[in-house]
Amino acid sequence: KANKAFCCFVIIQGILMLVGYIFGIMRVSRYSRSFQIARAIIHQTKKEIQADDMWVAISRNDNLFDLDVLDNEFKNYKNLVADRKKKANQIMPDIEDTFNEDVISIKTWRSTVSQVPETLTGVGILGTFVGLLIGIGGIGLSSVAAAMSGLKILIDGIGVAFYTSIVGLILSICFNLTYKYFWNVLLKDMFLFIDDFHKDVIATEDSQLKELQVKYYTTMLKYYNDSEESGAKTTK
Repeated sequence: KANKAFCCFVIIQGILMLVGYIFGIMRVSRYSRSFQIARAIIHQTKKEIQADDMWVAISRNDNLFDLDVLDNEFKNYKNLVADRKKKANQIMPDIEDTFNEDVISIKTWRSTVSQVPETLTGVGILGTFVGLLIGIGGIGLSSVAAAMSGLKILIDGIGVAFYTSIVGLILSICFNLTYKYFWNVLLKDMFLFIDDFHKDVIATEDSQLKELQVKYYTTMLKYYNDSEESGAKTTK
């Protein structure tokens, strides 16, 4: 019984690890790759065309990320930009409002995947109680032979209790460290993409606002200078 219980709990923990790997680590890795693809396209486009035409060229690419979820988000961003461009002197929306840690967390099911380490530990603790129950249930005091047999069952049950907990903790730690590593790589690739997009395609809202202010003050200064020159000519 003890060995069968141990095998069952290890199989359950293995299935949890596999599910976490497929829907967690592999998914995060795919998103990371998508941001790398988008950065490569931006760099290649920058080499081929002039800086003023970057947005036009990038917006024509319906497969920028090579991932439907992110491409759909970018399509929504393009629609926002198109609406703003219809009006004069409008600040373009920031790409960081479309792609950020909160949005990517939802898209990659991070809140669900983050439960995998705790579940692995929980299954290990459950195995601990099951192992103790198996051990205690096998104790018999009707005779010396029964007592010795019960003692062996108790030791086997305690073994299941400890081993399932140890396996659960080890798998939980391994999954947690691996997932955090890939998640940090994803954030790095996303922020690198955002930086490149700000630099080469559409600047941040703050930068656009400063540029509009400079244009406004430059226009006002030119108007003031022209007015002074016109006044001076009139006086003469």
